[in-house]
Amino acid sequence: MARVPITIMGYRCERCGHEWVPRGDVSVEPRVCPKCKSPYWDRQRKMSYEEFRDKVKEVLGRSDRPLTWTEIRTEAALSQMYPNNQWVRRMEQDIKLHRQRDSDGVIHWRLAEDERPNTTTAQAPEPHRSRAGARKGTLE
Repeated sequence: MARVPITIMGYRCERCGHEWVPRGDVSVEPRVCPKCKSPYWDRQRKMSYEEFRDKVKEVLGRSDRPLTWTEIRTEAALSQMYPNNQWVRRMEQDIKLHRQRDSDGVIHWRLAEDERPNTTTAQAPEPHRSRAGARKGTLE
């Protein structure tokens, strides 16, 4: 017997990337992804972290002063009312994002001096504060 390749049409989840061949009737689309159980397996996410990060970095890089989230959202034409906290924490590591709360409670976003495109002098990084220090209202 000779071996030959056989191609079968299947499905791919746009959320987790899982690929599968349906068990039963191939004319009926699955309701959920068998791996991540998402009912939106056939739709792409609205915005990836990388796109979000790049837009925020671009807006903050052009600005000569710290910006609030509302100012960033307006300039970058972002649809999120509030930023995703996990993505913001990742950006603190990836693009050296710094957030500082002023006396009125407004949080201002800025890039570290060494991450700005037109900066000639760099400042020393802020000291790392423990989680207990953050609870006192000094940073967030």
